[in-house]
This record gives sequence, structure tokens and C-alpha cells, in this order.
Amino acid sequence: MLEVENLSVSYGKRKILHDINFSLSGGQSVCLLGKNGVGKTTLFRSLLNTLSYSGKVLIDENDSQKLSRNQLAQLLSYIPQNKGNTVDYSVFEMILMGTTPQLKAHRQPGEKERAQAQAAIDLLKINYLKESLFSELSGGEQQLVIIARSVAQQAKIILMDEPCANLDFGNQVLVLEMIRYLAAQGYLIFQSTHDPNHALQYADRVLIMEKGRLTAAGYPQKILTGQRLTTLYNTPIEVVELSIDGEKRFVCLAKKGTNHVGNL
Repeated sequence: MLEVENLSVSYGKRKILHDINFSLSGGQSVCLLGKNGVGKTTLFRSLLNTLSYSGKVLIDENDSQKLSRNQLAQLLSYIPQNKGNTVDYSVFEMILMGTTPQLKAHRQPGEKERAQAQAAIDLLKINYLKESLFSELSGGEQQLVIIARSVAQQAKIILMDEPCANLDFGNQVLVLEMIRYLAAQGYLIFQSTHDPNHALQYADRVLIMEKGRLTAAGYPQKILTGQRLTTLYNTPIEVVELSIDGEKRFVCLAKKGTNHVGNL
């Protein structure tokens, strides 16, 4: 469980986050929505203990500010947008790196850690990629490997910073389906996204941030109305209900002829 109580962040006299409160449980896929610059990244950095804040962050009832870096990494993992320098590692080597927080200083991964990496590969069903070079994979496959690395870390809470950024539509679906699958296995997946459709179609809960404040939280289909999205993004938006194979689905669409560009 991830609990945030009265979380505030200031840079000098400028307040960036204002008394953020929420509680998230395992077995959920949660989306964080908001325009650029509203504090989403600052919130994630606070959860990761990489900047100073007031208030409290509890991870499985542990005060995160009292945890060592390795202790925190065993409870919470993070997938940034930038995959970092991957050189020419194999997929298995990339995933094995996820076990690092559990190793004592100067100790190399052993059979236990290799078994953890293999278990992550099995869970994500990517055995067919195991011997491939990470650099040769598609964007979607690379993201699955990065997610598997977080699973190998054995943290049950995974933060993801825009996991579908720069992915084509097919690879976005691949990643979002895997996120939903992991949530069904008991993981708490907390991702930031700029696409409300990700929340409408794949999330169990959504949090909305505006100007450093959490302004709404709840079920996506109830929270993400056309009116709220229009206000949030300053663009006329409509949420449409569809029926696909007998299943009710919701999609958000920008209305034509917005006041930003006129009728082209």
C-alpha cells in the first residue's frame, strides 16, 4: 500500500506541491493525469525520496524517509522515460540488474538472483526475448524488458513515468495490457500519462493534478467527464461511450474546430 499524507514541496519560497493526500492499494493500475508543469514529476521524485518534502509517505506502513536507499528499492521501483545507457546487454542481463538492491556490497548475482530474473521473464511471458540484445528490440519489447527488470527487483509497487511515450499504437497496447496484467497479479502500478484514454481503458483509478494540487481521484469512467477534461486541457473534449463485442468502452475525443487553431 502507498499512502501519502499532506505532502508539500517548495523550491525556496515557491510552493510546487500543496498538501497532497491519497492512498493506493495493491492490485490496481492507477493513472496520474495533468498538464505539463503541474507537479507530476515532482510528486514521483518525492515518492522516491530524491528531494525534500514535508508531510509523510508510507510504503507498506514504512515511513519512506526512514528507509535506506536499498530498503526503499525493495518496496518501490521506478521506470523513468529515459532507459539510460544499455550498451549491448542481453535481455537476461538487463533483467538481472533488477536484483541489485538485494545484493550486499561487492557481491555478484548468484543462483538466487538469476532465479528471480527468470521468474520475472516467465511472469511477463518474454522467454522468446531472453537471449536477444536489448538494443535490437522494438520500443514495446524494450519497455516489457524494463518492466521485467522492475519485477525482478521484487518491489510490489512500480512507478512509471509515461511508459508509453514514443511508442507506436501497437506497442502502447502491448505495454498497457501488460500493466493491467501485473495489476491483476497484485502489483500496484502508478503511472503518469498525457493520454486520458489510457486511464479510461486500462486504469482502475485515476488521479488528476492541477497547479500542484490533487483536484480529483476515483474511477476513471466517473471522474473523466468531457467537462472535466475540457477544463483540464483547455481544449473542447467529449467522452464517447462505445460497445465493442458487448463490452462498454469509453473514449475521449477532441472536438473539431477548437478555438486554438480555428477551422482549417
